[in-house]
Amino acid sequence: MDTSALPRIPQLSGDIILEVFTHKSLRFPGAPTNEDTDYGDSDRLSVIGETMLDGAVKIALFKMRPMLKAHEMKPSAQSKRDDILSADNVASWVNGYKLKEKVRCGSQEAFNSLSDPEELRQLFYVYVGAVYVQSGSQALQAWIGQLVDPTAMPDEEPHKRFRADPVGFASSPPAYIHPMSSVAPPPPSTLPPPLPNPLAPAQPLSAFLPLFNQTANQRRLTVEYPAQFSGPAHAGRWDVQCIVDGILKGRGIGTSKQLAKEEAAREAYYAMGWAPRKQQSPRVEPVI
Repeated sequence: MDTSALPRIPQLSGDIILEVFTHKSLRFPGAPTNEDTDYGDSDRLSVIGETMLDGAVKIALFKMRPMLKAHEMKPSAQSKRDDILSADNVASWVNGYKLKEKVRCGSQEAFNSLSDPEELRQLFYVYVGAVYVQSGSQALQAWIGQLVDPTAMPDEEPHKRFRADPVGFASSPPAYIHPMSSVAPPPPSTLPPPLPNPLAPAQPLSAFLPLFNQTANQRRLTVEYPAQFSGPAHAGRWDVQCIVDGILKGRGIGTSKQLAKEEAAREAYYAMGWAPRKQQSPRVEPVI
């Protein structure tokens, strides 16, 4: 592989650089995982890096033209995927990006061990994991995609690739109702606006129910609220009556029992004549 044609490698920043380029020979056994970071340690970066690298390579192969066969994208002895992730290719990437030279080791022997293909692979996994943590999957895919296929064009931004409106409809598509369905569509919400609370002009929509019950109790009147539910469970309506001493004085309909009961009490309050009448200003005759 021509290392001079390698795509630009995503750069890292912050403490994660030390985690990537510190050899295990400088770590003491049983060192705790750094819970204050998003990545923990280099072992965790290696695991996620291996997974993300494999996925990025498969996506790049999936987009390659002419199209590859499915078996060429799977791990096997003769697959394109295994050719790309071969030990020679991974070593050429590590050497081409000079990643090995940046690793801090505890001894010369440890540094020499970096020539082992498996050590180079683990180093590359760690770097890939760090790129994913800091830059996300889109930046990682752009980088690995260019490694797999230098001729591939970067993906367009999602808002340029898809239309916002569904094809075939000038507006939202109509809802479909099966011709044999026994479920009727929910009734339109055409309830009249609630009457204002005459005793609380600053809060015209405050609750009438406690006010009505208190007034009826003070006047020693018996109040009942028989209720009935109708319609489907997900779109039914409550019908509540307000009966005062056996006489229907109010009725409310609502999507909940409490709302319907409140409307019934509101209507009954006006029907009982308990709402104070507005005082009209005296008429002033013009002076001629």
